[in-house]
Amino acid sequence: MRVDNIFLNLNLSDLSALPRAVHLDNKFILIDNLNDTLDDSDSPISPFESYPIKLSFTIVMIVIKGGIKLKINLQEFEARKGDTITVLKGNIGEFCGLLPNTRMAVIAFTDEFFNVVKRINTAISIQQFIYTNPLLHPEQEFLDEAIDIYCKMKEKLAEADNCFREGTIQGYTQVLLYRSFYYFDKIRREHIDDSSGYNRNQEIYTDFMKAVQENYMRERSIMYYADLLCITPKYLSQVIKSVTGRLAGEWISDYVILEAKALLKSNKYTVQQVCDMLNFANQSFFGKYFKRKTGMSPKIYSKDR
Repeated sequence: MRVDNIFLNLNLSDLSALPRAVHLDNKFILIDNLNDTLDDSDSPISPFESYPIKLSFTIVMIVIKGGIKLKINLQEFEARKGDTITVLKGNIGEFCGLLPNTRMAVIAFTDEFFNVVKRINTAISIQQFIYTNPLLHPEQEFLDEAIDIYCKMKEKLAEADNCFREGTIQGYTQVLLYRSFYYFDKIRREHIDDSSGYNRNQEIYTDFMKAVQENYMRERSIMYYADLLCITPKYLSQVIKSVTGRLAGEWISDYVILEAKALLKSNKYTVQQVCDMLNFANQSFFGKYFKRKTGMSPKIYSKDR
């Protein structure tokens, strides 16, 4: 699959086209390289390397050996042996590379397929926790159980003539999901109890990043986000600077530029259409904004392969 054919919004159908992928009606996908020879260093998701993508699904990666580097909402992460990393639906991810001989298992799914949950408040709080803590190093017992369930699900996916295949797989995913919820809820509560790990500044940062993610295509003003959070723009900037080392305006512009780059590289839209989609007053203003941030015009960037 060529990178220039991958558009901004990555769908499960794109992922299911990968050579190692097995899937159930493009709504539940498993990909791994667990049985590959050790001199094969390709990642199961290497076709998406170094290209920012907005996910229309949730993806969980379990690193068994080696390590991977990626960005989630512009923040850099490196997952090593024994780590899990989760990229939630709607987040922008960028796969940046992997260590030699990396072995990993990937689970990707739609919201509909993982439609649980009796304890909605717990599910929401866990989702918020994962948003700010996508990289975790779980206990080995949990990892062993997760991989065991993963292998069982993969076996069932191969049984194409089994009319009970979907129900069986959903049963396994229910077990895996509730076990994961139990584990994540335990970790989440430990973080909340640790005053050094959770405070008001972190809460403001989390709310700010969520608001930017939801509104950056329409709003680039710090005042707008400060009003949403019911604080002053000066205080918002101070908090974001203290938590991340970067200004609030830099995070906003990074989201806008990341979106613009992905739209331009998709080869689906003209510069004027991208300008309109990102709510710029005119193409001239958009061009100056983009060049100031990237060093080149939108037109040149879209042609630079």
